[in-house]
Amino acid sequence: MVHFLVEYRDLGNAAARDALRGEHIAYRKRLGADMALAGPLLDAEERPIGSVVIVQADDEAGAGEIASADPYVAAGVFELVSVRRYRIAAMHKPA
Repeated sequence: MVHFLVEYRDLGNAAARDALRGEHIAYRKRLGADMALAGPLLDAEERPIGSVVIVQADDEAGAGEIASADPYVAAGVFELVSVRRYRIAAMHKPA
């Protein structure tokens, strides 16, 4: 398994975002250990403008399938920007 950094762009569909938030969170939780990290990209006013997720998959195609299966993608909340191989070189765990 290899890590991939997935980047999404937020398309500003607030109504769909609110309606599907539970499904979106549940989808990401179901990824379990295959999701190393996830979080929003924010503008200067702390508003979401996208998202970054680090997932494990066998290959880029598998990572793309994981990325595209997020309910926010199908509903037009997120646009998939990129899926790139990624190596976690260091990780700090807060005390």
